[in-house]
Amino acid sequence: MRHWCLVTSRENWQVCKQHSVWGMDFRYSVTLRRFVRRGDRAVVYSHGGNFVAAVEIVSEAYEDFTPIGWTKNRQPFLFPYRVKITILKEGQAHVAFSTISEGERALHTAPNLIDEIAFIADKSKTWNQYLQVSIVPISHEDFETIVSRL
Repeated sequence: MRHWCLVTSRENWQVCKQHSVWGMDFRYSVTLRRFVRRGDRAVVYSHGGNFVAAVEIVSEAYEDFTPIGWTKNRQPFLFPYRVKITILKEGQAHVAFSTISEGERALHTAPNLIDEIAFIADKSKTWNQYLQVSIVPISHEDFETIVSRL
């Protein structure tokens, strides 16, 4: 079993929940087909600093070009490379930067969840660069840490 962080907008997360499906565009088709499997688990990150759910992948990858309401840049978008999901837990676990610099010196000014997870190595204002893609592999430990905060 692998663990993932799935990244989406708040609006698209509502579509995922309504249809019990996660979708991605062509850029992730190989990853979805080769690495994502039934039984894998993921945390869902919604833009704006919040992990909002833990899910289990309950199907193998498939293609479906049926529009279901997703958008990209406020325009309808298909995300045809899909897997079915089941929500394991919902909540809200906020994450934000915790470290600033004073010259070359690091100042740990705002401890939070970001300090407890390894896959986001940059703890500064540019931390969200790790969440600019639709799917990121994460460790079992990071998965459990985030789920415990939901």
